[in-house]
Amino acid sequence: MNEHVAIRWPELNLARELPFSLAGTQVRPAALEAEHDGKVVTLEPRVMKVLVALHRSRGQPVSRDELIDLCWGGRIVTEGALNRCVAQLRKALGDNRRIVVDTIPTIGYRLQASAGVHRVAPAAEPAEAPSPAPPKISRPTLLIAAGFVGAAAVAVVALLVALPRPVTWTAQAFRPLTSERGLETHPGLSPAGDQIVYAQRSDVVSRRDLYLRSVGQGTPVRITTDPADDHSAVWSPKGDRIAFVRTPLEGTCSLVVTPIPLGPERIVARCQSASYTRVSWLDDATLVIGDRPDAASIWRIRSVDIETGAVRDLTAPSPSTLGDSDPMASPDGRHVVFRRSLMHGADDLFLLDLRTGRERALTTDGWKAAGYVWSADGRHIFYSSNRGGEFGLWTVDTRIDGPPRQVSLGLGQISFSRMSADRNNRLAVEIPRGRTNLAALGPGGVTRPLTNDSGFDWDPDGAPDGAVAYASDRSGSSEIWVTHPDGRSVRLTSIVGSYVSAPAWSPDGRTIAFIAVKGRRSDLYTVARDGSRLRDMTWDGLDKLYPEFSADGSSLYYLERTAAGYRVMQIALTPGAHPRAVPGGGGWQVLRGGPDGRLYGQRVGESVVRALSPGRPVPPVEIGGYDEWAVGTDGVVVLRGQRAAPSSIWLHPWSGPPRKLGDTPNCCGSVGLAPDGTVLFSQSLDDQVDLGLVDLAAGG
Repeated sequence: MNEHVAIRWPELNLARELPFSLAGTQVRPAALEAEHDGKVVTLEPRVMKVLVALHRSRGQPVSRDELIDLCWGGRIVTEGALNRCVAQLRKALGDNRRIVVDTIPTIGYRLQASAGVHRVAPAAEPAEAPSPAPPKISRPTLLIAAGFVGAAAVAVVALLVALPRPVTWTAQAFRPLTSERGLETHPGLSPAGDQIVYAQRSDVVSRRDLYLRSVGQGTPVRITTDPADDHSAVWSPKGDRIAFVRTPLEGTCSLVVTPIPLGPERIVARCQSASYTRVSWLDDATLVIGDRPDAASIWRIRSVDIETGAVRDLTAPSPSTLGDSDPMASPDGRHVVFRRSLMHGADDLFLLDLRTGRERALTTDGWKAAGYVWSADGRHIFYSSNRGGEFGLWTVDTRIDGPPRQVSLGLGQISFSRMSADRNNRLAVEIPRGRTNLAALGPGGVTRPLTNDSGFDWDPDGAPDGAVAYASDRSGSSEIWVTHPDGRSVRLTSIVGSYVSAPAWSPDGRTIAFIAVKGRRSDLYTVARDGSRLRDMTWDGLDKLYPEFSADGSSLYYLERTAAGYRVMQIALTPGAHPRAVPGGGGWQVLRGGPDGRLYGQRVGESVVRALSPGRPVPPVEIGGYDEWAVGTDGVVVLRGQRAAPSSIWLHPWSGPPRKLGDTPNCCGSVGLAPDGTVLFSQSLDDQVDLGLVDLAAGG
């Protein structure tokens, strides 16, 4: 018996679609936006689905039936509905003459987007008439015409030769540069490539000083000895000076310039005290930094005149983002590449044209970008990213629209972080070699390990039976894991996104809520403790933090960030539920659940822990800018001193003075609590960051 079964494609889910580029037009399906030359057009959801379906076909025709399957879920719709969607799509893309949506008679539609596609108005078809006899053409006319054709052909060939061609980058050589015990970070390679300046410290909490050494050989020379933290050194274009950031334990940071090899330091400007402050030379008299005017403002790219101290904003990011940081000026000083943090866990690289002030996204996928530099010719950006897994080396072409390409290294498994470059496309790179595992601080201040694996573990939370949920990148990408009381560690998710964070147990210990970031979207998820029943709780993609279950386990609270700031949201666990804003929940920047079922938090700009809902009063608990905290049965547990050794954990009881529970060497990053009061925290082990040199070569 023969049976013909109609195969239906699943309907497109725009929330799952990653952004893409069409001949210079940036398309963001999840946001229903198409951007060309700075102009953003909003598309209807069905129109965006048609665009995504046509884009997927890579220039091949898509039938009407396929479009209806993909965009209407196979439901019966009139032909006019599809025609109207295509007409709206053509209108939305009309500003880009390199994009054409063709009608293929009796078949469907085809999307073309390339440098050689132009819209041509269709000519009216003339009425049928007798064909006139072809005119006679003289020999001189033929010769002239042939000359024009030949010249046109030469011009076309010249244009094709002049157009930039894709470049494949490979590593020609690699060698370690440092191997001292401790952390060597922020490598600054001189323009000539013969010297390097870097920050060094013995452990993750010590202050850093700057060291200078020859790339070829030699003993490092310590060039700063200030009690503050010195980092982010970068050479001037002439190679005769360096600029760096000096960050005290408290207060604002400074931009310092000093001659090399010796000379007096000079503070040229003040900045906000934070790890996001990076510096680059625009020219011999101007620095560009990632900074903000004050602690309440959003991060942006700023220029600093080192003679007058005058500061000017170069970017004005949307309040819906986390701002701009880590600027890197091009070799000719005409452009700046920088990182725009879209949300916690999602970054994109942007290119700023200093002559016009226009910005252009170089990446549109939201994967993290840890460090980046320009190629010597000012065309390519080399950057470290966790695209699809561990941090590797990638490159993006600033002159050709296209996805980033991974740099072929042939070096085995090496993870990259910050970097610098010289005039010969040689990179000085950070090579992290440590790991961060979890530990527990029990009664009497005794610390015991909870995990012992490669990679990084963070954000622990304890279940009633002693199981611990946490985020980890030990499998390559960041996922949710559980370590059971018997020591078994099990991975629960396979999201393969840029970041997961903040797992939180339900009161009955059966379900875990967490935040996952993938494709420029942050959403709230739940998963059963055995890894089953993974469920998306939200679909809006907005920046989210700190999920917490309600006391009865029937709903979830979390922080959501919009252009207006942070606010507390609540969503029921019933199918089809929609999140709602909690009355009075605006202005909070940290959210934690307590064992009594109440919510506790910190307001934006404050350093005091307080309860969000009525009940037992919470005594003021001062939290430093780098402190972490959690709420237990006896009071607020605070992890203090992450910027100074030794770090320690304190209990601020509901009544009485604070008392220290114990020291936490090689700490930290995050802290959590088990229901029995055991303090859970992340601990750096075998922590080491070395520097290495990578010689890159370009191929056709």
